Amino acid sequence: MQCNLEGLSGWIKNSFIDFPGTVSTVLFFSGCNLRCPYCHNCSLIVFPDDMSGLSNKVWDFLEKRKEVIEGVVFSGGEPTLHPNIKEIIKEIRKIGYKVKLDTNGLLPDMIGEFSPDYLALDIKTDPKLYSQYLKAQYNNIETRLKKSLSIVKKMGGNAEVRITVAPRIVTRDIILGLRDLIEGVGLVYLQPADLTRGVLDQSFFKSVDPVTKEEVAEFQELLEPAVGSCVIRE
Repeated sequence: MQCNLEGLSGWIKNSFIDFPGTVSTVLFFSGCNLRCPYCHNCSLIVFPDDMSGLSNKVWDFLEKRKEVIEGVVFSGGEPTLHPNIKEIIKEIRKIGYKVKLDTNGLLPDMIGEFSPDYLALDIKTDPKLYSQYLKAQYNNIETRLKKSLSIVKKMGGNAEVRITVAPRIVTRDIILGLRDLIEGVGLVYLQPADLTRGVLDQSFFKSVDPVTKEEVAEFQELLEPAVGSCVIRE
């Protein structure tokens, strides 16, 4: 019998966009070690719904759909917060699925435990600003991110870095600092933050000008010389 999916708080049965080149199902796990003001999944990190009762349904789905679904995406929240994930991944691989991990990279040792087939690492801002802007509780953010980025670089085309471009959190000066941090990464996505729908802390962006398309394009130009490819994801 497969293990209980403890921490599961959301599920998308079928996705064609979350796992590059792979038809997948997406599992969202509750809890997060950051509080990004622009977060759209705040229901998962602040008031997570307990969906552990769905365990049997998810496992039945995976068994029945293994001729159609190719991969399982672990997202959140922050899935690396759950130690039981290691056992879940072990069972999922037994069925024959590939695994993708979406993570903020603050628990690099857990990324190693995952050993994902594809890794998407979110770099939020200058490591020195994680505590101020994102309420991070760690005092060695840069060390943690560098360790996670080394995994990204080793994975080559099976990994990406994502930077959500939000006012105050990502500026030209911050991009210049991040350029050195992510140098050598194969693929970087810049994704403009959508502040038009519910976010965790709308007040954070009060009286702040939105980031323009021209600014995002400039950020792309600044990063491109340091990485393999930098793409703006609308």
